[in-house]
Amino acid sequence: MTHRTRRACLVAAALALLGVQEAGAGCLRQVYNRSGYVLVASRDGGPPVTVMPGRSVPLRLDRPGRLNVAAYCALPGAGARPVAEAEFEYEAVLDRCFIRFGSPILVPEFGRGMFGTQGTAPFTVNNPRQGDLILGPFEAGCPILDRRG
Repeated sequence: MTHRTRRACLVAAALALLGVQEAGAGCLRQVYNRSGYVLVASRDGGPPVTVMPGRSVPLRLDRPGRLNVAAYCALPGAGARPVAEAEFEYEAVLDRCFIRFGSPILVPEFGRGMFGTQGTAPFTVNNPRQGDLILGPFEAGCPILDRRG
């Protein structure tokens, strides 16, 4: 047995003993609230998470799905209506996660969102990293909460 063959056998045995894990999708991303309103986010219709003004929360994207976000003047209660809301589809493929938006016209050439009509305001997606979401400052006609929560 040559030195190279012996090394290959040792590597194969070590991998077999350690157990090779399957590559799985998954990214830990952030949902930021840079507005004066209360942000509520829910992934795939699951339990909502509340993000107070000036705060952020981590969000795990581990398979393709849907992200629902809504901004409220105050903590949402019975009958509270959102002042802004959106629904985004997201992709999670291995370690690459991103939020889909815009129309498919010229996607191969320029990517999604090249036209100004495809905005997501007051939400910003895929910024600062692919898969992140930000609720930025905007006017909604209700009192703005103190950022110190």
